[in-house]
Amino acid sequence: MKLLKAAVVSSLICMTVVSTVLARKPNGQPTVTAAGIYDNFTVGKESGDLEGMRVVIIPAGGGYYAIVQIAQGGAEDPKPEFVVANVKGMTVDFTVGSEKFRGTASAAGLTLKNSAGELQTLKRKPCGSYFK
Repeated sequence: MKLLKAAVVSSLICMTVVSTVLARKPNGQPTVTAAGIYDNFTVGKESGDLEGMRVVIIPAGGGYYAIVQIAQGGAEDPKPEFVVANVKGMTVDFTVGSEKFRGTASAAGLTLKNSAGELQTLKRKPCGSYFK
């Protein structure tokens, strides 16, 4: 009799575990956060100068920081600026020097507006692409 009870209890536990595992539906989509690497660097065809912007948003110390590079011509990568970034959901804002930027991150990229109201879109890059 004890053996029968043990078998029934074991069967019920197994059915509960199996049904719970099977009921979970994988999301299929990775969770998108504002943290990431974004850029739109281009090389001028005639001048060979680097133009565009790179923004790396990093979560750290209970907040967010951004490494920002703004290329306005020249052959070398621009000097990076390390600044505090305010992130709420997918909205990002930060200030580099006297220039303020506000934007929205997505799985595809980061759309930023500067103080003058100019828009630019930076494509999201894989995390391993920072030094490429």
